[in-house]
Amino acid sequence: MNVGILGGGQLGWMTILEGRKLGYRFFVLDRNPKSPASRIADGWFPPEKVGEFSRICDVITYEFEHIEEEVLENLEGNVLPSVEALRIKKSRANEKGFLSRLGYPLPRFEVCRLENLEEAVRSVGLPVVVKAERLGYDGKGQYRVFSLKDLGKIRENHSEGESFVVEEMINFRAELSAVGVRDRRGRIKVFPVTQNVHEEGILLYNWTPESSVVEREVVGMVSGLMEDLSIVGLLAVEFFLTETGDVLINEFAPRPHNTGHYTLDGAYTSQFENLLRAITDLPLGSTKLKIPSGMVNILGLSLEDMELEEILSVEGTRLYWYGKEKRDRRKMGHVNVVAKDQETLKSKLHEVLRRIYQKEYSLP
Repeated sequence: MNVGILGGGQLGWMTILEGRKLGYRFFVLDRNPKSPASRIADGWFPPEKVGEFSRICDVITYEFEHIEEEVLENLEGNVLPSVEALRIKKSRANEKGFLSRLGYPLPRFEVCRLENLEEAVRSVGLPVVVKAERLGYDGKGQYRVFSLKDLGKIRENHSEGESFVVEEMINFRAELSAVGVRDRRGRIKVFPVTQNVHEEGILLYNWTPESSVVEREVVGMVSGLMEDLSIVGLLAVEFFLTETGDVLINEFAPRPHNTGHYTLDGAYTSQFENLLRAITDLPLGSTKLKIPSGMVNILGLSLEDMELEEILSVEGTRLYWYGKEKRDRRKMGHVNVVAKDQETLKSKLHEVLRRIYQKEYSLP
């Protein structure tokens, strides 16, 4: 079986590593032959060779959304999840509109162009979060706006005609997410819900809390959204749990997700293996938790910046290093952590955070 992956980042890298156990061959389409997935694939193709890439692959999936439209138009293979789901996700406006039309609970929002930004902000009501319609991830293209003066920075960074989503700023109790998997026959399984902590718009760490009434609501929405999008593969959905106990959808992603990295060590089947099982017609693996687990992202640090002996001496830790060029706030790798119970897990996460970043963190 030849599996194609659009994108050469760490999500593709982990998909390939997990897929080797299934005996598959992998081919990557990406501009960078030295990207994490490109380096370990059986073959690498630049976007200009999308036709050749398509013809060699039995099935194609993707590991990020920001794929050139020219590439999507020239794909000749079986792409899963569908290109239609991908196109909805590529535009924040389309994503919000899709969710709103189907009645999913969302923060209040408006879509506008740069020239109408102030009007939209006044309509939604301060404070708001302003998100560029396209190419926004890991905090990029996102602005927290507390007064109309804050709009000046957005106008400096963007041009007239660009579109934005203006959302009310949610006073949340917690940020949650869950990754679901659905096969061609419509069978669905959902991984345990995680609680996530972000720093400057980038996931810093997460863990699997004890189940609650909210988990049933989250799992129901993930399952329903997979049906509505006709997903074959993975769908990750991020949520806000408000102070009043409401669960609101923040965004979704039809691909492997950073919040699901814990599944490599904490679940019976990882999100990456279940993606491959779904798109190649193998039985879905169990999404149940083997042991309480979590993950810490390594942001903007090289191996030389850290004391690996200290980090990995914490029992239950495993390092995943992506081999990327160091940049400020870039996801360079992550550490998975497992423990016998919730209290011990939080203690270990705190210790790993301290040893990586050399400062104290107070976990919720």
